[in-house]
Order: sequence, then C-alpha cells, then structure tokens
Amino acid sequence: MATSLVDADSLLAIDVGSTHTRAMFFDAVEDRYRLVAMGVAPTTAGAPRQDVRVGIRQALAQVAEVTGRRLTGNDGQIVVPAEEGAGVDQVVITLSAGKPLSIVVAGVLPQVSVRSARRLAETIYGRLAARLHLNDRLGMEGRINAVVRARPDAVILAGGLENGASQAVLQMAEAVGLAAYLIPEGRRPEVLFAGNSHLQERIKELLEGIAPFYTAPNVQPALGEEQLGPAQEALLEIYRRVRERQIPGLQDWLAPLRGRSAFYPTSYAFGRMVRFLSRVYDPSKGVLGVDVGAEAVTVAAAWGGEGVLKTVAGLGMGSGLPALLRHVSAARLARWLPIEVPPDDVVDYLYNKSLHPESIPLTDEDLAVEQALARLVLRTAVQQAWRDFPVQQRQAFGAWLPYFEPVLASGSVLTRGATPAQALLTLLDGIQPSGITTFVLDDNHLLPALGAAADLNPVLGVQVLESHHFVPLATVITAAHRLAKTGAPILRLRIETSTGEKGKLELKTGQLRVVRLRPGQTATLEIQPLRGSDAGFGPGRRGSAVVNGSILGLVLDGRGRPIALPKDAEKCRPLHRQWLEALGG
Repeated sequence: MATSLVDADSLLAIDVGSTHTRAMFFDAVEDRYRLVAMGVAPTTAGAPRQDVRVGIRQALAQVAEVTGRRLTGNDGQIVVPAEEGAGVDQVVITLSAGKPLSIVVAGVLPQVSVRSARRLAETIYGRLAARLHLNDRLGMEGRINAVVRARPDAVILAGGLENGASQAVLQMAEAVGLAAYLIPEGRRPEVLFAGNSHLQERIKELLEGIAPFYTAPNVQPALGEEQLGPAQEALLEIYRRVRERQIPGLQDWLAPLRGRSAFYPTSYAFGRMVRFLSRVYDPSKGVLGVDVGAEAVTVAAAWGGEGVLKTVAGLGMGSGLPALLRHVSAARLARWLPIEVPPDDVVDYLYNKSLHPESIPLTDEDLAVEQALARLVLRTAVQQAWRDFPVQQRQAFGAWLPYFEPVLASGSVLTRGATPAQALLTLLDGIQPSGITTFVLDDNHLLPALGAAADLNPVLGVQVLESHHFVPLATVITAAHRLAKTGAPILRLRIETSTGEKGKLELKTGQLRVVRLRPGQTATLEIQPLRGSDAGFGPGRRGSAVVNGSILGLVLDGRGRPIALPKDAEKCRPLHRQWLEALGG
C-alpha cells in the first residue's frame, strides 16, 4: 500500500471457544499487518475452574512470552490503549463457549414472520425452544404455558407487515408478557420486537417493566422482503447481556474494556468475514464458509455482500454427537468408513468424543470414525443452510449447491490430525460442491477475529488474508451429474501450465483425479463436459479457466451429485480408500 502502517494500531483478538481459548496478537511489521503471535489454552468457563478469565490469561501469557510484550497490568486486565512496550491499541472478543441460548420465536404466519425470526435466531448460538404463530392451535393459555415451560433466555417477537396485521401481533405480545410475568425475576427472558413498527409503542407498554425489552426494524416489512441486519444488532446486544450473566468471570473481565473493544458471537464474526469476501471475489459466484466446531456448525454463504448465516447449535464434534444417532442411522454412518470398525466401537468413540471434544484420534479406527462423523455433521448443516439460500439460487441450481469461489473451512477436525488429503475429502463429501472452486483452510481459526476487527481495522483483515496462515488445499472441478453408471467418460480436459507443460485428461463417473500443480504455478484449462454434466458453465457447456497451484493441486471430481454410495458398507470401503489414495493419502 502507498500509506505507511509503521505507526498503525496493534490489535489483540480473544476467541473463547467451547474447548479452546485463543489469543492472537496482530501488529504492523515492515508496513504490513501480520499475525505476530498466538497463544492457545483450554477454555475455563466450566468446571472445575468456573472462571473464563483463567484460560484467557493463560493464552495471553503465551503471547507475552513470544513477543516480550507485557499485555496485562497488575490487576490481570489487558492494558489498553498501548503504553511504551506494553498493552495494545485495540481489542476484539469472539465467543462460542456456553450452552446455546434458549430462544422462543413468535409471529403471525409460520412461513413469513416466524421464518424470518427463526433465521434471525440462527445467526447466533441459539436453540429454538418453541415457535408460536396463528396456526399453532395453542390459544392464549397454551402459548403462555409454552413460554413458561421453555424458560427461554430470549424471545423474538415478529409479525405484521408494515401497516399490516396488528391484533394478532398484540395478542402474541400479551401472551409473551403474561408468561414473562409468571417466570421469577432474574430469569425472565430478554424480549426483542422486530415486527410491524406501527405497534412498537403499544407493545412497549405491554412488556416494558416486565422483561428487558428491545425494538428493531421489521424483519419482514413487505411480503417476500426480508431485512435481518438491523434486528441482528439488537440480538447481538441480547447475546452479550445473557452471556455476561451465564459465563463465570466474563462480565468482570469485560467491564474495564467497555468502549474500547468489540464483542461478537464467533459465528456472527465468521459470517461478517464471508460477506466481506463476497464483495471482493468473482461476483458471478458466491463465497461459502464452514466452521465445524465442538458444539455447533456454522455455514455462511454470501453473494455481493448479502447472504445467509446459519449456526446449527448442538450439531458439532462435541456433546451433540449422541443426538446425531437420532437423525443418522448406524448403517449410514458405516457407509462413510474406509475401514471396518465394529459398531460398538463406533458408538463408544462417539460418546467418548462427546465427553472429551478436545481429544485427538489416536488410532486409524478413531480417525476414520471422527472423519465419517464430520462428513455427516457437515452434510446435515449444509443441507439445512441450503433451504435458506436465496430463491433465485435454489431455482437456478435445483438440489445442487450453487457455484462458490472460494470455499473457506475451519475446525480442529480438519486441522488437527488430518492430512491435507483427508481434510479435502472430508470437505468434498460433506459439502458436495458444484462447478470450479478453491478450498482454503483457515488453519489457525483467524476468520472470526478478522470479522470482529473489520469495523475497527479493515486494512488488517485484507492483509492478513493474503498471508500464509490461510492454506489453499486444492482447486476442484466438479462434473456434476446424476448418472448411475460408473466408468463412463464425463469430462475431457486440456491443460497448459505456466512452466510450459501440456496434457490431456479424461474423467470418468465415480472417479477422482489429481493434476499436481504446485503453489506458485498456474494453469490454463479447456474444459469439455460430457453427457450433460455441469463443470461450472452450465449443463453440457464447455469453458476455459485459469487456476492457481495449491498443496494438492487440481482435483477433478466425477462422483455425481449427490454422491451415491452402495447400500452395502463393505462395498463402500474400497471406494473411500481409492478416493483418498487418488488425493495422495
């Protein structure tokens, strides 16, 4: 850049996850922002420590040891703004620790206002405890009972288009108010009204004084027109207030930083970064981000700065794993295993992992089970998010995933213990992309920190994204098709690399093929899909592309969409081994 960053502000990012707490120190080095040091410690929000500050200070101590910079004062609090050789200029905090917020959504119609309220709730770590609407057949008494039984942390009340329904919305607000009154003080939910703005004052009269009350612009101002952004800001404030009450030590640690820091749910900050990148990359495609955590999976998809953020709480590689068996049969899980593992061993590992989500697989069998679980968890989350994709995207691509460039992925199941080939195959099987895309691994879980810092320091995010901390796994060309027959030619490819090498390739159905293309190299491709397959230009259409090298190079996927596995798990195992070997093992 033309402007010097030598005197630019330093920034400290704290990420408190379910299992790990990270401290990341960013500063200007040779006129560019860089990640200077990182510390990682166990999260101590739960037993036996019951004080989130312990884990934060342990992570900060590691950063201080690496940098030689004193970050905290004698009181253990971060020194901000920076002093001579001590402290930092800016602090951002992201948080995913703690049980999901229990949320009740209420509105008029289930496919209109209630749907928008539900989507709003899923931008943070929330669990829907009840949905109330005109068609729920509960009546006033039933709705009051539903809220009282749920004991929610928050209620999102929507409903009524602008200048639209009023009586039904007021009745729903009355039910919420009566229910909140019956709940003991100190445990009453935070209530957010994001419906017909003409009713704000009347609903405020009903609820204010009974429960903490917030208002936001209508999430559904007109039929088919949804605006979640303004209501998200109010929901973020609710999230902060609830988390400060629930997580031991958090309120005391944040108090000295008020007005000098930014605090977001990790999932929301992750989604912000994906939205930002969608303004930077190819406007004809979207950007997709997936974060496979211990207690939730976040899927963020954006097109031109607008998109979908879905946090599936309770679906992750931690305590929610036993519940996965209620939705996924053991037989389906077995079909994703590359080696034979006794069913009892699978169940044992699943329950052990739910109790110790920070554990790393120690045997080939453990690793196979964990990666099979990751595929199913990721697949479930992506399918749920797809239902909320813009109508035009779902209509254009049907059941196939829209084109994305790039796909950003994070999560310890992908970065700890897995080889690059295993990480990519897990992502391919779980996401099942279409077209041409680049898979990029967020090896150090930086995206949420950069998203949280975007308002304070947008230059930092741009420059760190260009660093070696983001690992390009591979460029993947998917020849999407629904052909059942394996071994039939599905795509032909001409390739010329930047070093002058030329070649031709043919991809067959059911096959994965790899062209080694090292980082720093580029290649020009001429792509001819066969049998009506779609390689990123539309069904049966040929095209050209220029791709960059990466760890695994160029990968061609001819396995169809969705990937169809044999019903017999024994026949699936050689296929998984064959695909992994094709990627390099």
